[in-house]
Amino acid sequence: EGLVRLMLRVVLSAALLLLSLSAPAVALERITDFVSEVRIAPNGLLTVRETISVWVERSRIRHGIFRDFPTTYTDRFGRRVRVGFRVESVQLDGHDEPYEVSAIDSGKRVKIGRADTLVEYGQHRYTLTYTTDRQVRYFDDYDEIYWNATGNEWVFPIERAAAVVDLPRGARILQSAGYTGALGSTARDVRITRLSDTQIRFDTTRPLGVREGLTVAVGFTKGAVAPPSSAFKVFGFIRDNASSLAAAAGFVVALGYYLIAWVRIGRD
Repeated sequence: EGLVRLMLRVVLSAALLLLSLSAPAVALERITDFVSEVRIAPNGLLTVRETISVWVERSRIRHGIFRDFPTTYTDRFGRRVRVGFRVESVQLDGHDEPYEVSAIDSGKRVKIGRADTLVEYGQHRYTLTYTTDRQVRYFDDYDEIYWNATGNEWVFPIERAAAVVDLPRGARILQSAGYTGALGSTARDVRITRLSDTQIRFDTTRPLGVREGLTVAVGFTKGAVAPPSSAFKVFGFIRDNASSLAAAAGFVVALGYYLIAWVRIGRD
């Protein structure tokens, strides 16, 4: 009886081993490194270079990746703000890569890759460089950059994330903070290293899960970044309210047209 039980265990173990070998491998696609380098110009324009290293199994990443960027948000006064966004370059493993920018809810989507080309299995590095404006916040005693370095839309885990913020010459870092997790999280699994008076680095101290990200905040001395001019404020107002202004202009044009028509031929 003992021999029979032993033989049954051997047969069962062999069957389980064969089953595990015949089962398809689980795709472990992930972002292995995400580094966001943010350079702030004296006029407030941000130039951002994102280096996104991914492991490809052709499960979700087949032709390339896409990066969602919010361009509409509500500021601390409850006003709707639209920021500028312009792609400067996109590369895959050091070579220029095709991309297209499309509109999504509250932002832009950068789709990177060729529809007729599959990305090879294994490790790859995407580099996305873009500019954006109206990102600096101005307070009475200091100015601040509050930056979602990775975004929170990724459907892959992120093993390591980092952000490096470069301030203009003459600035001095006054305070800093880093946040990790889902949108709105106040967890601070971040190591902060001040590299100089104008440069600071943030590194996550744990992997980020699906739809988790890294957000950083740096407060610095006033005067290093010029506040927006009156003309730029007017331009910003027009950008923020473009749809409402267009609707109002359309109403005025239509009203004027019908008024002229009435004056010419409609009056008795």
